[in-house]
Amino acid sequence: MLSPMVFVTAIKLIKILIPTGVIGLVQISQLFLLVLGWGMGWLLAEADHLFYTTVCNPQELTCQRVRKELWANNFAKAWRMLLDTKDERQKLPVRNVLTLAIVAVLGIWIITSSESWLASGVVFGLGVRLFSEISREKNTGKWYWIFARAFSEAEHKLIVGGLGILLAVQFILLINR
Repeated sequence: MLSPMVFVTAIKLIKILIPTGVIGLVQISQLFLLVLGWGMGWLLAEADHLFYTTVCNPQELTCQRVRKELWANNFAKAWRMLLDTKDERQKLPVRNVLTLAIVAVLGIWIITSSESWLASGVVFGLGVRLFSEISREKNTGKWYWIFARAFSEAEHKLIVGGLGILLAVQFILLINR
């Protein structure tokens, strides 16, 4: 799952080094911010579970246990509980197809109109993370919980294909930036 960022970074380095043979401090800082943003976007998806347990559904037993560990400053134990019980949470606020579509479209806008390498990395990292999860998911229904109807397997494949195209556009825009 890290391969898109490694590929973008490698191509950016090659594009910098071939004409000049030298990489400057500005280019290094841009690549650093891009990779840092990627990591932040990647971890932003994990905040979804934490938000769910503390805000969205605090009455569940698992959520109460996680909050108890957080209040006791047992962050490692709370994190382990979140990881062990992640399949229990079905209606996550970030892991849904609407959020992924917004991130895909917003990502193109941010990459093309923002000068921030950090913001570009965040949106690309979050998009890749969510896309990799939805494309590997066996229970696709949990990604469509915000809609009033069920989606067929053909509709799911079409949606994932469209989102993949938008993510590929982000990838190309990052390389050419």
